[in-house]
Amino acid sequence: MKTLKKGLKTISLFLSGLILFQSCSAYKTPVTLQQAAQEEKAVKIVTVDDDTYNYKYIVFEDGQFYGVKDNPGEDVKFPIDAEEVADVMMKNKTIPTWVIIAFIGAVLVVGVAMAATGIAMN
Repeated sequence: MKTLKKGLKTISLFLSGLILFQSCSAYKTPVTLQQAAQEEKAVKIVTVDDDTYNYKYIVFEDGQFYGVKDNPGEDVKFPIDAEEVADVMMKNKTIPTWVIIAFIGAVLVVGVAMAATGIAMN
């Protein structure tokens, strides 16, 4: 029974770490709408009224900026009023896959080592 509890604790820690790594996203320092449209990366827009909008990317067409959101099957464009925008922040790169695999491997190695030596997890 003790071995089963140790295994379940290890698995729960492992899954918690995966969830935390997958949900991480960070946004850079503010950029202009023009820079965001050129980069075509995910952006977060904060308006002067402190409303926050997340877009897949921003495009500039016919003298108007549009925020593009992913709708199942198609991308939907929403017009952006440049005068209402306080901050535009581009999303940093996501965590590389090799970092996630290394984390998984480290957790497994530590879990096997603890099980082999009989160290109890409190």
